[in-house]
Amino acid sequence: MKLRLGLDARKLTDFGIGTYIRYLVRGIAGRNDIELTLVVSAGHEERAASLAPEATLVPVRADGYSLAEQVRLPMALWRHNLDLVHIPHYVVPVAARFPIVTTIHDVIQLYYPPRDRSQLGLLYLRTMMKVALGRSRKVITVSRASRRDLLHLFHPNPDKVTVIPNGVDPALAERPSQETLTALREDYGLKPPLILVVGNDKPHKNLEMALRAFHLAVRRYNIPGQLVIVGGVPADGRLARRASHLGLGERVRFPGRVSSDTLTGLYHLSSLLLHVALYEGFGLPILEAMCTGLPVITSNLGAMRELGEGAARLVNPLEVQEVAEALERVLVDDPLRRRMVMAGRRKAEAMSWGKTVDATVAAYRRAKGEVTG
Repeated sequence: MKLRLGLDARKLTDFGIGTYIRYLVRGIAGRNDIELTLVVSAGHEERAASLAPEATLVPVRADGYSLAEQVRLPMALWRHNLDLVHIPHYVVPVAARFPIVTTIHDVIQLYYPPRDRSQLGLLYLRTMMKVALGRSRKVITVSRASRRDLLHLFHPNPDKVTVIPNGVDPALAERPSQETLTALREDYGLKPPLILVVGNDKPHKNLEMALRAFHLAVRRYNIPGQLVIVGGVPADGRLARRASHLGLGERVRFPGRVSSDTLTGLYHLSSLLLHVALYEGFGLPILEAMCTGLPVITSNLGAMRELGEGAARLVNPLEVQEVAEALERVLVDDPLRRRMVMAGRRKAEAMSWGKTVDATVAAYRRAKGEVTG
């Protein structure tokens, strides 16, 4: 019997969570045991239809984190006679009476609030997570570390919270053409070897440490190449000024937000990924880098340790000397690089979006009481 599923896809085009939603929608749309209804932001119907041509699309105009979404989302869904609704974010419709499965990716903003987040905003965040944990039949999170944090902070029924890791697209392993890579180097003024950092300038991303460690490795070990920081980091912002103050000049590049194809090209152009965040719910760039054959240096904490153990070089993200030493070692030690590349590829091959989709559908069935466990 087909499961009539509603999925809130309004964050389809977002960075991070948008990747999760896109692969989930595409995978579920390819199944014959689910009848899919997608809630989309008005104007994104074409993008959603390209991922799930047979799905019923329900456009909604409502800003995120607003009273309007609490009213309009359940109103848009109730008339579709759904068996279950998946909310892939922590903001659930409080008044909705349909069964819900929620994905809570992490609690980063409780531990490392954005610089402009008010106390009222933090109260809203905590309240909505608590509501989601109480209101949902099943709660999905993406790592054992995130599950531990949810249990520690909110004390829900442990049986309700299940870990389903993200996946990675194996197409990332396909190296772009030499012409594409050459154009990319020229467009951004890149001079390999490149140390790639993927992340926004938020407190938990610890980008200042990445910059300091690169500076120390240049000064103490005379490492060549450039540090390339990709994401929502402006080329004339705080970190760029800091890089200039350190005398790094053209040794640090800030391409800003880039397309998925450009990011894939940067993975293949780079010599290693540096990801020394203080906290992650999962750390998708780590897995994507491994898939492309890129050695990874990452933090020995939480989900990053969980993902990197046995494949990445794990470092204390608060010790600049340790990070700098790891940069020098991974750049110059070819046997170590080969071992890291092989181990990373094996890990990436074991973690597909297909497995994520299968496990998520199994969670739906458990939420509906069709299977136990």
